[in-house]
Amino acid sequence: MTHLRISQRAAAVAVSVLGASLWTGCSDRAPDILGPSAQRQPELSQDADLQGAIAAHKRHSDALLRIPGVVGTAVGRLPNGKAAVKVLLANRDVRGLPTTLDGVPVAAQVTGMIMAFSDPTKRQRPAPLGFSVGHPLITAGSIGARVADAAGNVFVLSNNHVLANSNDATIGDPALQPGPFDGGTAPADQIGTLAAFNTIDFSGGLNTIDAAIARSTVDALGNATPAEPPLDDGYGTPNAEIFGDVNPRDGFFDDKNTLLGLSVQKYGRTTKLTHGTITGINATVDVCYEVFIIFCIKQARFVDQLIIEPGTFSGGGDSGSLIVTDDANKNPVGLLFAGSSTQTIANRIDLVLNNFSVHVDGGATPPPTPVTDIAITSVSAPPSVNQGNTASVVVTVRNVGNQDVGATINVSLQDVTDNAPIGGSQPVPGLTAGASAAVTFSWTTSTTTSLGSHTLTASHDFGDANPANNLASTNVTVNAPSAANTIHIGNLDATTSTSGNRWSATVEITVHDANHNPLNGATVVGHWSVLGLNSDTCTSGDLGGNGTCIVLFPSLKRSVTSVNFTVVSVTFPGSTYVRADNHDPDGDSNGTTIKVIKP
Repeated sequence: MTHLRISQRAAAVAVSVLGASLWTGCSDRAPDILGPSAQRQPELSQDADLQGAIAAHKRHSDALLRIPGVVGTAVGRLPNGKAAVKVLLANRDVRGLPTTLDGVPVAAQVTGMIMAFSDPTKRQRPAPLGFSVGHPLITAGSIGARVADAAGNVFVLSNNHVLANSNDATIGDPALQPGPFDGGTAPADQIGTLAAFNTIDFSGGLNTIDAAIARSTVDALGNATPAEPPLDDGYGTPNAEIFGDVNPRDGFFDDKNTLLGLSVQKYGRTTKLTHGTITGINATVDVCYEVFIIFCIKQARFVDQLIIEPGTFSGGGDSGSLIVTDDANKNPVGLLFAGSSTQTIANRIDLVLNNFSVHVDGGATPPPTPVTDIAITSVSAPPSVNQGNTASVVVTVRNVGNQDVGATINVSLQDVTDNAPIGGSQPVPGLTAGASAAVTFSWTTSTTTSLGSHTLTASHDFGDANPANNLASTNVTVNAPSAANTIHIGNLDATTSTSGNRWSATVEITVHDANHNPLNGATVVGHWSVLGLNSDTCTSGDLGGNGTCIVLFPSLKRSVTSVNFTVVSVTFPGSTYVRADNHDPDGDSNGTTIKVIKP
């Protein structure tokens, strides 16, 4: 599942400590096989108490996750078959858990910290599914599946943290088979190049998938688990059709609730072929990606996840494995990416595949229905613009269908808030299946543009099979026109001190912007009226000051009764110093020169 990325500074300590703890949680223990005899519970989507549990989970999950020691929540079943809200605990010492929520029982389970797994085997071409793979800067994970786009290009499917180094990779980076931990080196063991990855939000936002794809070839990458002695221990070739996608066949689960209780299997680089049961759906989990000593220092929250048991279903190095139904159909269900010693966490495979507009290149299935579908996939603009200025708005158009489109596609942009078009339509000269194009609009605001939030909506005029994705929007805030970029002195204050037959003078200078707000980072240069060793230059904000800095004349003779300090210049990138705007609110200077009198 993931490698734990350990900083080089902590490596000497962390490897020995974490190696022991992770191996305990993700070891090569003999699997506790449930096998094909574990049957899916029938008609779960019709089960009233399951619907109640789903509603209670949705309503209370965020509050439960705020309880210290709670690492996840999900919808599951008690041993008696009754639906429940499951609460996953880091340890047994968690207090304050409810016994019921909205009349639904709450079942607590100690799982330990949920880790994104990775770990380390042999090189093989074409590489079977489940074999070691990884970015050059990680340890190793597993090949999940060979996937293909509408144009027939094939890719390695695995996790972001396996192929894209947890967001730190660059498109075009090599994918090595085996992974570096298993001896893979570039370029000798390169099996593909990173083509795309879904960025993981580590800042507190919600994630649904940890996934990436690397462009490969059918000569380098197989589409089945091992099938030759002595490694003929796989489940064979996964189905190209995902679980429960029948009517209509749109690439999504028809009813994800039917996943609860489903028997599944996977083949991964560490624990190889294992069998388990989906015991939780709609799971929200906090997954640790990097540990220092025993503390998680890099974490991400995932929602709408699948939980599989028993704990022996996976181990370190199985990250990226494809999870399929444990029956003759072998329909894809999930993409394994994290877990603990008691549970495995997986992304929904339908969300993964649709994110990259690919399908599993698996066993024979009916050819896909021809679909012509042009989508506006994104509208990108700065979050705000000052009234009177111009903002660039980039609209991305993609052919998400499986048919090439040769006709011109005209793209338009509308300021919905002010009911005003932004420029004219821009042509995109056709798109092959899977291809995308970006067009840029210049939105010039004016004094007639209203202040506040504006919804900008892009659309196209091409008639296709799915009008729902023919437009997309973004919001931009229009602020009041900016004041001139000028700066000035907003205050001068002087203090003195004595030592023996000497005295010193200190001047504190405050720099303001055009709106009279304190400004840090401005360089002030001044002049003392008396010669001597002194400081005459400072930068506002130094020493923690709010727009302030100080200059010092440290040793003046007692015969000097006063000394003047005059501001000569103030500089700040992109701003102009206006001496005439200088002022001093307490009146002890004119804002430009201050007289310091001997104490």
